[in-house]
Order: sequence, then structure tokens, then C-alpha cells
Amino acid sequence: MNYSSEKIEAVKLADQVAAKLQQLISSGEYKKGDKIPTEPELMERFGVGRSTVRESVRILANAGLVHVQQGKGTFVADASIVAEPLHQRLRRANNKELNEVRHMLEITMVQKAAENRTEKEVKQMRALLLQRKKGIADEMQQLCLDADIAFHIVIAEASKNTVLIDLYKTFAKVISDYFQTEYPDTKAYKRSQVLHEKLCEAIASKEPKKAAEYMSQILSLD
Repeated sequence: MNYSSEKIEAVKLADQVAAKLQQLISSGEYKKGDKIPTEPELMERFGVGRSTVRESVRILANAGLVHVQQGKGTFVADASIVAEPLHQRLRRANNKELNEVRHMLEITMVQKAAENRTEKEVKQMRALLLQRKKGIADEMQQLCLDADIAFHIVIAEASKNTVLIDLYKTFAKVISDYFQTEYPDTKAYKRSQVLHEKLCEAIASKEPKKAAEYMSQILSLD
């Protein structure tokens, strides 16, 4: 029995449900202080199991978007104004928190990009992937890093959601520093190059579901 592959698939599904819930909160369907639907209601709405719903709610709770009150339910967090700049707050977060927020941002982002991208943006993405590939071939880590970050920023811009674009550009600064430390050579970039190319073509073909699947696979490699 391949238990590990089953577990990976469940996590991917939870990430996607968390991203959907985040979209509903961002759109205003669920406002600050609102109680989100119960587990059975979310299971029915998204067609997933109880464990997936619980994992997705945990992801949102760790990201500070919701808070769980035992015996009462899960509520959209009251986001008070914080004087600390976002990029500084992100730098204080631990790797687990950063990865969870990254999952929600990037999966939502690639889906929106697949719906709204222009031909110019597709051309930019393909050109950046060629630079990334050249960096791998020449073992130039900095070129790989710069091309990778630029590629994902173009995806953010292709989403046409200005808030998401601003959030991701801020987040990208922290991700860049993280990659610089965690991936000092080109091996990690080589492992995910084909998946990045498939992601690009899914966006080019306007296939949000495929784009989300490829993005989830990329994230699982980190």
C-alpha cells in the first residue's frame, strides 16, 4: 500500500479548499466576525471529506484568517490594524507559516492567471522559463532565482487582481531570501523545471484546474 502518496494528495486537496475559502473571505462573502459554514456544509459545498475540511481550516487559522471557538464554530478573524509593515511581519514568521500562506497565495494566483492572462504575459513567462533553464544548464544559481521569482510575479500580474499582485510582490521579497539560503545551487530549480513549463502551458491554455494541480506539485517539492 502506498500510504505516502495518499497523504500527499490529501494535503494538496486541503490547500485548494483553503485557497477557495480565502477567496470567499477576500471577496466579502464572509466578513470579519462572520461564522463560516459548518464542517458538513463545507464538505458538501466542496465535495471533500471531513479531514480535508479540518486541514484547510487549520491552514487558514495558522495564517490568521480565521479563529476557532470550541463549541461555537469558526469565525473570520477581526484583522486589527498592525503598525508593523507586512514584509517585516513575514520575515518574523516561521517556515511552516510561510509555506502555508505561500500555498494559498500561489494556488489562487495561478487559477486566476489561467482565467485572465494575456498573450503578452504568456510570452513573458515562456521567456523567463528559458532564462531559468539556461541558469540550470550553466549552474548559475542567481540567474535561476531571479528568473524564478520574476516568472511568478508575471503570474501574479496575469491574475488581474491588484490586491493579490501587491501581496505577492511583498511576499516574493521574503521568498527570494528564503530560496537564497535554502537552495544555494541549481539542483532544486532543475527538479521543478518541467513542472514550471507545464504550469506555464496550463495558464496559456486557460486551464485553471490543471494550473492549480501543477502549482501544488511544485510546492510539494520544496
